[in-house]
Amino acid sequence: MFSKLIKKYKEYKIVNSNKPKKVCSCYNVSNHDIMKALNNGCSGINEVRKSTKAGTACGKCNSSVEYEIYKALKK
Repeated sequence: MFSKLIKKYKEYKIVNSNKPKKVCSCYNVSNHDIMKALNNGCSGINEVRKSTKAGTACGKCNSSVEYEIYKALKK
């Protein structure tokens, strides 16, 4: 029974990891948008900000934007 729960959790985690997660509410930027910007040649936080506008309004998401870039470049 416990192994079934673990299997379901792993499946849930895989499915939900592919869903876009909103990073910047001001400009409605998701982690997928940040990935696209990086795949299109952006190489750092400033270029991602110019491309997506994430983190350029209120600034509350700056640490989240930086974290998403870190995760993407770490892969």
